[in-house]
Formats: sequence, C-alpha cells, structure tokens
Amino acid sequence: MKTQDNERSVASVLLGAGYYPGDSQASRQDLQGQYVEEENVDIGGKSYTLSRISKYDVKLFADQLDKVCARDNPFIWDVYAKYAVHCLAAIRLTNTQSKQGFRGVSAKGNELDFSRMNARQFFDPDALPARRASWVRTIPALPAPPVTLAFLCDSTGAAVPVTMGEEECMIWLGWYNPATAPCSDMFQITLNTDLFDWQDMDFERVDLESGDVITEFKEPWILPPEEAGLINVRYFQDGTDEMRPIGLWIKEAKNMRAMATP
Repeated sequence: MKTQDNERSVASVLLGAGYYPGDSQASRQDLQGQYVEEENVDIGGKSYTLSRISKYDVKLFADQLDKVCARDNPFIWDVYAKYAVHCLAAIRLTNTQSKQGFRGVSAKGNELDFSRMNARQFFDPDALPARRASWVRTIPALPAPPVTLAFLCDSTGAAVPVTMGEEECMIWLGWYNPATAPCSDMFQITLNTDLFDWQDMDFERVDLESGDVITEFKEPWILPPEEAGLINVRYFQDGTDEMRPIGLWIKEAKNMRAMATP
C-alpha cells in the first residue's frame, strides 16, 4: 500500500491534468479517436515538439506504469506519480520521431514502450566498456576527497556522453540510495556541451521516519532523442555507495527485443 500519498497515482495525476480519459466506460475505439494535441515546450533552453497522442495511448501508459510500481517502494511510486505529466511528455517527445504511438507491453516495431532504469542498461564507468552488473559501487580510499566520477557515460570513455538514438529518450526524476553510509552528495549534468550547475542530493538529510533515502531533481531532466548526456557525481568519502536513478528509458519495441539492449 502507498504511504506517501494514498490518493496519488500516475493515472490520477494525468486525469487531473486533463490527459487521462475521464470516462471509465469508454471503449478502445472511442479513446483512439480522442487526442492530446501537439504542443511545443522548452527543455533546457531549446524548443521541442510534443506529438499528438491518443487518450488510449495515455491510458495504456498510465495504467502500465502504475501497475509495475504497485509492488514497488511506495515513495518511488509517488515520485513517478508526482511527475506523471513530465513522463508523458517524454513519451510524446519520442513519439514525435517514431509516430506510432505508445503500446507498452504489447508494442511492436516502431511502437513505444518504457522500462524503469536498471543497472544492466548502463555502462560501468569503473569497467568500461562493460555494462553495470549492479548499482552497488565501491569507492576506494580517496587521497584527497572529494572526487568526481562519472555515473552516466558512454562505453568509449568516462568523459564521453551517452547519445540517444533517433527514437529513444530518457527522463530522470530523482535518486534512491539505500546504502548504509552513502558516499555521494552532489551531481552535475551535461546536455550536449551545456554544463549545468552542481545539484545537492545530501542523503544524510533525508528524514527516514517519514520517507526513504530518496532525493528528487529540482525539476525532471529529459534527455531528448539524438542528444547527448553525461552525469558526474561527487563522492566525499570511500565505502560502498548504492545510488540509483529513478526514471524511465523510452524506446521503440524493436529496440527492446534483445537482452543486450533492454
């Protein structure tokens, strides 16, 4: 059961924003004829187009994300719900290129699906070009702490950003760090060549009685199709860190069929 906000879900937030269909008895055919219209938005100082998408697609997305979160940490589910409109924007941004809509678990070909971020999707900055086996990261004794290390990078180098394909997109919402003694406390994003400010994520300030070791981004970060992103993290002490992102990776179904590219 959710304990952060028992009334909030992805579907309820999108319903309140006017995206999720209000008629629970509407047929699939009816919903496929109702649309969220195309619009332009600003992301990181640039203008992007969010595609027109049917309310049936919106319903599929919201219902499937709520379903996979239902047995998850309720505070993580609440983060997805809080930023449901932003998550839908990432779907629509990707659909501007793929143009086949969202089908989720039943998607085929160019239709879109999402996965919540897991370690095996990302390259291991400590063992490139291998992928991560786990979010657990051993931080060795630091001669002069703090130290900055890559968290999100390409397989070819820790300083090389990851470039999204033409029909894929990421949205980053926050961090979860269940380590006994977290070693990380700040992160910095680079989008293409634009360097963002260092952002605080002091897990030691989280109130464990009312929440969990979760910090949210000041605002969700979307890495759009065909653009490059890099995330560096500041580690202030040695030990075992378990920081992991809360977010979605959106791809066409045909690019989620292979185990090597989940």
